[in-house]
Amino acid sequence: ARAELTGTIQEEAERLNRFIANLLDMTRLESGALTPRMEPADLVDIVGSALRRASAVLSGHRVELDLAPDLPQVKLDSVLFEQVLFNLLDNAAKYTPVGTAIRIAALRDGTLVRLRIMDEGDGIPPEDLERVFDKFYRVQAADRKRAGTGLGLAICRGFVEAMGGSIIASSRGDRRGAVFTITLPALAAVQAL
Repeated sequence: ARAELTGTIQEEAERLNRFIANLLDMTRLESGALTPRMEPADLVDIVGSALRRASAVLSGHRVELDLAPDLPQVKLDSVLFEQVLFNLLDNAAKYTPVGTAIRIAALRDGTLVRLRIMDEGDGIPPEDLERVFDKFYRVQAADRKRAGTGLGLAICRGFVEAMGGSIIASSRGDRRGAVFTITLPALAAVQAL
């Protein structure tokens, strides 16, 4: 009983820590105090780091990786981008049944790199595809185990746009589920400008 209680306390402390970090991040975004440290980065490394950090929230899911071998480097803030990935993975785990797959795919698309986080949940209603990025907005899902704050996706959009990229939400075409697509310029395209 003690071990179970200790585990619950640890989980709730980590959740509270993420909530406070999200509030601070949103405050930094809104005040203009956020200045990304843009450096060449390898997406594969950042994905690996985000997966290690999110291992506890993803423990009930299968994680599938489909990262193209020819991914170019991108210019971004690795710390901020890891937070974006963590928020997307945490969101996917909240909105999908235990045992389902969460897929991370990345590929080169001309001068761009597209990274997708796909889940096997109920998806996002068409009228909410843009609203999910609003502060404090949450799609209704009665069977969710963990409540969200409605800040994670707003922070994702703010961070990605601060790094010169874009992020959109859509529904999967091949099955049920949501897709979050991040588009960033490849480093070679950035250097050519």
